[in-house]
Amino acid sequence: MIFYIFLDGVGIGKFDPESNPFTRFAKGFLGPLGGRSQAECELPKLPTKLHYIPTDAHMGVPGLPQSATGQTALWTGIPGPKVLDRHVSGFPTITLRKIISKYSLIKILNDRGIKSDFINCFSPLYLHHVEEKPKLVSASTLVQLASGRPLKNFQDLRNGRGLYMDLTHEIISTLGIEELKKGDPLLNRRNPKDSGLQLTQNFRDYGLILYEYFITDKIGHAMDWNNAERVIFNLEEFFAGILEGIDISQDLLIVSSDHGNMEDLSQKNHTENPAATILYGKDADRIAGNIHTLADIVPEIYKIFNLREDLDNITNNEFLNSAN
Repeated sequence: MIFYIFLDGVGIGKFDPESNPFTRFAKGFLGPLGGRSQAECELPKLPTKLHYIPTDAHMGVPGLPQSATGQTALWTGIPGPKVLDRHVSGFPTITLRKIISKYSLIKILNDRGIKSDFINCFSPLYLHHVEEKPKLVSASTLVQLASGRPLKNFQDLRNGRGLYMDLTHEIISTLGIEELKKGDPLLNRRNPKDSGLQLTQNFRDYGLILYEYFITDKIGHAMDWNNAERVIFNLEEFFAGILEGIDISQDLLIVSSDHGNMEDLSQKNHTENPAATILYGKDADRIAGNIHTLADIVPEIYKIFNLREDLDNITNNEFLNSAN
């Protein structure tokens, strides 16, 4: 079982409490993103190693790494910047959409009989947006839609078959959704550690699940020190729950990001810092030495599932070959 957790806009930065909120606030799982060694962090005693891998988000293309091209690489294995010869922010271009439609990780795995899902649960407002403006949706949404599986909704959230984007449900109450009446359990604050632990228990019938947390990127762009501490605390609690529930004999945790941002709040743009990749569990020791760029993660996932044909398809895909 692979738990693939995406943190938008998180790089590995230097030790600097004046600019790096991970230096100032992270005490455990995210401490190394603030320039601390694992020995300096409050981590539980674990039976195997945690790997923190500085990961190249440029993929051979100069300029600040961006979301659309980086996320395409993370979830298809095809380096978006190399295909376009530039970094693209925001929503995927026509070419990136074609790449995702054909090479979506969720699509490939399900087509091969490996049950996989994008487990973010969405409000009726966003689901309506997807129907009304399908060209203005994120890469993660496209990765799920390419698989033919539906986006998850609030009923899935009620049933424990997914997570909301802020983990704690604090944002849900601000949306003004009419069908959420006073006293609705969805309006109750969730404990992030409990959510992490339940994640490891509720998806045992899956081969891979993908979860996206994008508030980190928003914190970075807003240079928002006020909320950075809260977000880091929630994430560290979430990962504490995952570490507690994971079975290292059969489970792998992959944490990835598309570019740096939140690790430097002295400015509001993306950074040149390497993106953060964190590995723990089954196959982590082997995989760690093979991840150098964002495009290396999906091929390693395919190796775990013995999908040799799909590895070859990534290497020989028409989009990258036409760009060379």
